[in-house]
Amino acid sequence: MSNASPLTKRVPSIDRFRGLVIICMIIFQFAEHFKNLGKWATVSLHAPSEDAIYILPNLSLADLVAPAFILAIGLTFVPSLQRRMEKYGRKEAVGHALKRYLTLIGIGLAMNGINDILDGEEGIIPTIAKVLAVGVLLMGLIGLILKIAKVKKRDKFYKVYWIYMSFVGAFAVVLAAVNAFMLVTGRTDESYGHWLVLHHIGFAGLIAIPFALIPDKRGHYIRLGTGAGLLALYAIFHETDLATDKFPSNLELVDKVADGGFLGGFAWGAMLLLFLYFAEEFRKRKNKKLPPLSFGIFTLIFIAQLIINFKTLPATDTWAGALSGILPINKGSVSPSYVLIVTYLALLVFYIFELFNNLETKFDILAWWGKNPILMYCIEFGFVGALTAFLGDYFETAPTGIAAVIVIGVGVLLTVIAYILDKKKVIIKL
Repeated sequence: MSNASPLTKRVPSIDRFRGLVIICMIIFQFAEHFKNLGKWATVSLHAPSEDAIYILPNLSLADLVAPAFILAIGLTFVPSLQRRMEKYGRKEAVGHALKRYLTLIGIGLAMNGINDILDGEEGIIPTIAKVLAVGVLLMGLIGLILKIAKVKKRDKFYKVYWIYMSFVGAFAVVLAAVNAFMLVTGRTDESYGHWLVLHHIGFAGLIAIPFALIPDKRGHYIRLGTGAGLLALYAIFHETDLATDKFPSNLELVDKVADGGFLGGFAWGAMLLLFLYFAEEFRKRKNKKLPPLSFGIFTLIFIAQLIINFKTLPATDTWAGALSGILPINKGSVSPSYVLIVTYLALLVFYIFELFNNLETKFDILAWWGKNPILMYCIEFGFVGALTAFLGDYFETAPTGIAAVIVIGVGVLLTVIAYILDKKKVIIKL
């Protein structure tokens, strides 16, 4: 954990975009618990749920949130890493990046472990996840106390903290890799679980590190080529079938684990590499009101992809689970067309934020949220976890009015916390 330097120049559009993403991740997930909120309770549902809010065949509104979060990371990924490399050297910069993204995965596993405790899950993997989660909670609590108390000699503890969190993250990656090996070789048709949104975001970060270290134009185009190449290789695997009785197609094999698991992680990594390329394209363009030429070319690719999807879409009266005959859109298996489409849509939304980059306001809610995204996510997880344990089944039966008041109240409370952190100039980073 570290505090960002107050001298670091912040870009309003990036903070606001990041804030919108984290608000969607938090409020959407919280609203889902209250079934009597109707459509508001379904806004966080992913395809192929029948009740999800669809914008394209088998692509729900909620399916855009994780890619947008990856874009939020990608917008500052390369400049941040290269600044640290210039200031502290290559070895320290790489070590910090590795710790950062392993810790992100570790936090994800800890959240799994807490859910295992609340749900009373049993078995070897849930038990290990529970133990590791308790360790993460204790280490995080001690770290915050030391920071708030301004204890001078706390560096030794933070070294232990980073080692432990990196270990938890590495364990989660190994667990997912073993599960992938067992699925591919036909030894199992079951998911080990314990792979959520923070896992694939952190895994994408690990994949991107070596390519973010390459400077200048050479690195810029290497990132584009590697992202496109990695996605192409993944497409070949995704669209073929392995000789195993467990799954009729590789799409279903990858779809077995939430968000693609270890195998799908490479598609998320390809997405982040594409974002790194376009982030630099947006940053270096001369006319800040116009998108870069590369985005215009991407628009043509996006349109062509949609035409292919709709042309090969079977006759259906619902977009839930509607898979095209060629490169279907499917978040569960992180299909190549899903990657291309959500990458474009996320960039389009960011471009809209860019148009209002010079807009100044004292009541900048999105920017408040966007300055501490991971901290706000963890605060919400703990707060909602406590509410879930306290209210129990009341989530399912709460009258619409009361449910709305609770959701709005939580949103206001979290916004106040974000405002206080901004006012105090507290920015917590991994």
